[in-house]
Amino acid sequence: MSLAGYWTSNLIFDMVMAYVPILLIILLTFVFNKQYEGVWLLFLLYPPAIVPYTYVTSFFFKSDINAQIMTLFLHFVSGGLLCIVVFVLQIIPITMHWGDCLRWACTIFPSFCVTHGILFSSSGTLIVQSRADCGNTADDEPIIPRFWPAEIWSWYNLKGDCMILILHFFIGLSFLTLIELEVIQQFDWMPVMGCRFGRTDRRGPILIKDDDVIREEQRVAAQGSNRESLINAVAPQGQGLMDSVSSYKDPNHVECIRVNNFEKEYDTFCGTPVKAVRQASFALDYGECFALLGVNGAGKSTTFKSLTREITPTTGEITI
Repeated sequence: MSLAGYWTSNLIFDMVMAYVPILLIILLTFVFNKQYEGVWLLFLLYPPAIVPYTYVTSFFFKSDINAQIMTLFLHFVSGGLLCIVVFVLQIIPITMHWGDCLRWACTIFPSFCVTHGILFSSSGTLIVQSRADCGNTADDEPIIPRFWPAEIWSWYNLKGDCMILILHFFIGLSFLTLIELEVIQQFDWMPVMGCRFGRTDRRGPILIKDDDVIREEQRVAAQGSNRESLINAVAPQGQGLMDSVSSYKDPNHVECIRVNNFEKEYDTFCGTPVKAVRQASFALDYGECFALLGVNGAGKSTTFKSLTREITPTTGEITI
């Protein structure tokens, strides 16, 4: 499946699933006569904004569990607690200026835009009334920074929240595209931030490989070469491999999954990088049953994550 097809199907599916509870909420607001003006539009714009946003933020985490927990926590804070704090700051005269600045800064969170719109639609008159004395310059009272428009669809209110939700959709898709195209790899020339002042020898100890491992490495490395040269290269290694080679019908046959000299290491902020996999090579064709065995920490999950493009190999080649 192409990357465009993969992400398009995932985006559509997740948005459709998000609309199920949202449409139910909108229905309940009409049933119980709680339809605040403009809130329905915020709900409809929320899935296209939050789905790409969540995809992009998930790349900051190496663990799926950590990504899920931190995402829930982030939206609880931004869409719940932070929105209430900003609303209160905008009412208190001495903190109005900071509340106004924080109101726009927090729109980097889609959940904040939705909750802020709901809160203003239901209780925005409190802010409007607190700004009624704008321009008061009495020495014993704080200066009101600005009038707050009472129109529900002004840029300061729901109109601004709706437009920012639309921007979240396009910005999230743009960042997701850049991540999947691995644009960040074009900046490998930049110095690595951290405590390492120079690259150390990362080769590690010499690997002691079994004969079958060596034969598999040679077989994978010779994929795509002439069949006769492949047979000649591996003939001294044993008849077992000759049997597998003889199954090639096409002299330029390349198996459907090919991992050649795959290595993956994870950088640490301070200290030597952690090498998860070293010099893994194997190839699989249609109809084969394959099992990857190893002790905890051997690199099994890292290898399969590389096959699904969840991570990028440090060195080596992976072809599907």
